[in-house]
Amino acid sequence: MMSRYQPLAQALAKADEDEGDVEALAILDDHWARFMDFSWCSQWDGRKFDIVFYGASGYQGYLMMQYLKRVALKPGREVFSFALAGRSATKVAEMRDREFRGTPWEDTPVLSASYDDVVSIIDLVKSASVIVNVAGPYMLTEGEVLVDACVWCKTDYVDVSIEVPWSLRVKELHRYAVEAGVMVVPSCCGSAYSDLGVFLLAKKLQEDYGEATRSAVCYCSGGGHAAGVSGGALKSRAALASAARGASEEVSKAMLDPFS
Repeated sequence: MMSRYQPLAQALAKADEDEGDVEALAILDDHWARFMDFSWCSQWDGRKFDIVFYGASGYQGYLMMQYLKRVALKPGREVFSFALAGRSATKVAEMRDREFRGTPWEDTPVLSASYDDVVSIIDLVKSASVIVNVAGPYMLTEGEVLVDACVWCKTDYVDVSIEVPWSLRVKELHRYAVEAGVMVVPSCCGSAYSDLGVFLLAKKLQEDYGEATRSAVCYCSGGGHAAGVSGGALKSRAALASAARGASEEVSKAMLDPFS
């Protein structure tokens, strides 16, 4: 990566050649700062959104836009700015036009970024206070690039994975997120709410009656129409099945552990 930024390579060579030259060191420091914040190659236009939704062209993107229209963007709710993003700006724009046509959000900005292009990911992260990543299956992507970029640029990160191996991969970045003061929240949906509810109820029972909860059954109901399984969900299931067959003992145990 450094070889792509010739002024830095030249400044480094000059500083090595003229050791102790204050001016050469100052120039090196300036180029190093530009290299580290990617300003030397960034095409970021300076726009900053409260939330950027990445992976907005797929089924999860569709569900997310439905939720935004029906709940989060209703009058009286907290106002926030947002953009939609994905690997293909064209596909994201098609989804936006279909779901937001005739609404105040029909011109929602569309951003393009790909894990194959680190600079585009950096520009994406710079554009947001929070990244919501709905581009799965997560295990089959290089999603750590996006999480790393969020930590580096101090942008909070959330995803909707229910893939234990992916959550374990993200967990390895935990201490870096803590040091940067960044929130990194994988697997924020799925069974998280019911699990948290059972945990809090069991904690309350323990505190009030001194009894441990041996088992719990959770019943859920919802509205809307019955739906089939999405292609993304099928891919995630296949990825999980494949991971279970080839996983290490540690990962296999974690996948079987209801508390993972």
